Amino acid sequence: MVRIFNESKSLSSTTKFLVEWESAIIDLFLNASQSFGLPKSLGQIYGLLFCRDESLSMIDIMELLSISKGSASQGLRALKQLGAVNSVFARDDRKERFVAEIRLRKLVSGFLREQGEPHLEKGLARLENLRDLLDDEEDFESANRGQRRENILSGWHRQMSRLLPWVKMIVGKSDRLSKKSSE
Repeated sequence: MVRIFNESKSLSSTTKFLVEWESAIIDLFLNASQSFGLPKSLGQIYGLLFCRDESLSMIDIMELLSISKGSASQGLRALKQLGAVNSVFARDDRKERFVAEIRLRKLVSGFLREQGEPHLEKGLARLENLRDLLDDEEDFESANRGQRRENILSGWHRQMSRLLPWVKMIVGKSDRLSKKSSE
């Protein structure tokens, strides 16, 4: 999604630094991203954009977070792919600027699409590989134990495959419900 904003080209004097509450939110998103095995720069960048009303350029993000151009570039690219960040363009400014997507439904569905679904697909292939390995296992006890574990993992995979669409639907409904209640 691309939006056009009419903003000044650089950060205002009040936004050239982080205030304490912004640092606390950035730290919250940093820890959340690391708990999902994502790079900390993703959490930092999203947290910063989440805190700000105005869009920020990559240079603004690098300066405010004291991160490298590579971290900023990779983080923004990944966040855009997840649907957590949108590009905006300000009139008379050639720099790409960024804003955070703050609708939970969009965040969760983007995360599930980019992270959850591919892992389920890979999991299915890995389970098939595990079955092949168990078929070739010569030690009866080991094969029996492996089969029991494969049955558990297959059950987990089936449950997650059934759960994923429900999570998407529930998050979508909660987003619509919160819009109705705020009207």
